[in-house]
Amino acid sequence: MKITSLARVLLVSVGLAAIPAGGWRLAAGTAPQNAAPAKASQQTVQMRIAGMTCASCAKGLEASFRNMAGVVKASVDYQAGQAVVTFDTGRQSVESLSKFVARCGYKVKETKVI
Repeated sequence: MKITSLARVLLVSVGLAAIPAGGWRLAAGTAPQNAAPAKASQQTVQMRIAGMTCASCAKGLEASFRNMAGVVKASVDYQAGQAVVTFDTGRQSVESLSKFVARCGYKVKETKVI
């Protein structure tokens, strides 16, 4: 059966032509992209941060932490002047997180691994 270009576009747009006839097969020794990664070593650090002038500063810094590779979760509290960040030690370190805070225009006053 010959598929016209228009039919091919319709099939692809609904996802029917995206799967090979024999289904997906992985090469030996490869894991699917959506498989849970092996449990990495995680660490949580509490940072006292100076220089935040409003709650928006905290929200922006929190969002920036969350976008960093290896950061599992982050919470920044403007009123307390602190951040709590959990990260994969294979991808980030306390030092790299502190340098990141400085690049964002704030100062890390104290760090404590919890």
